Amino acid sequence: LACVTRMFKEKVQDIGTTFLAKYKEVHKDKKEVILIDMFLLFSFLTGVVQFIYLIIAGQFPYNSFCAGFFSALGVFVSTACLRMQVVAPEDFDNIPKERAFADFVVFNVLLHFVVIMFMG
Repeated sequence: LACVTRMFKEKVQDIGTTFLAKYKEVHKDKKEVILIDMFLLFSFLTGVVQFIYLIIAGQFPYNSFCAGFFSALGVFVSTACLRMQVVAPEDFDNIPKERAFADFVVFNVLLHFVVIMFMG
């Protein structure tokens, strides 16, 4: 069993190392994409932590949990859309990065307005 566990750990480390090397190779000159990816990871982890908190502590202020979780989900989705528009603008009628970012900001302001109203 220890041999299988060690082999599994080595495989996971090898996959992670290969992924990071390839990611750095592909995105070495694209600092904004790396920043967007870090924000995507942060948003995802925020939603995971909120869900774990719901499981551990219970669901007493359920509307607060829903507002926070949907806020994290909405930010994740809008950031993923921003990343797609920055990486491949030709798929979106060649809109400039500034326009994509402005759309991102306007959506997030509206999203958080709805979240605050939902929390009551």
